Amino acid sequence: MSRFVAFLRAINTPPRYVKMARLRSVCASLGLENVATVIASGNVIFESAGDHDLTTRIETGLEVELGFPVPVFLRTANDTVEIADRRPFGDATGELEISFLRYEPDPARALELTKESTTSDRLAVVGREVYWLHSGPRSESTHSEAKVVRILGMSTTRRSARTVRRIADSYLR
Repeated sequence: MSRFVAFLRAINTPPRYVKMARLRSVCASLGLENVATVIASGNVIFESAGDHDLTTRIETGLEVELGFPVPVFLRTANDTVEIADRRPFGDATGELEISFLRYEPDPARALELTKESTTSDRLAVVGREVYWLHSGPRSESTHSEAKVVRILGMSTTRRSARTVRRIADSYLR
């Protein structure tokens, strides 16, 4: 059995409210084992015998059971720990957020996104993640998830680094 984390997009955003007990139950009905959820924003930790078509199986099952599409960004336990431990900006201070991607973006598009960095909004693309370090309030930022989607040409889901570290520390180490 291998351990995985599914970062779900658009769970518990209007009008897509799902109780975590129901989400765990649906995931268990899909053959996932030892299912746990962290925070009511679509973070599912589970075990499975393999990852062959696991993303598709989860997305299909969730859509059938919940009645709306739920994009899934799947990472292994080791990947998630690595992501949580990564410090692309060294010891710089600010609020760090991580956008999960389905696959590594085109290098030219990744470079275009990182060129959007400013003194208060620093961006780095590492593998299948975009790291955003902001020193001011989000509301004052020129950066947005919509900009990431537009520049990279793919959907994302974003979590705070605190949430990713909590998942790694509480469930994966």
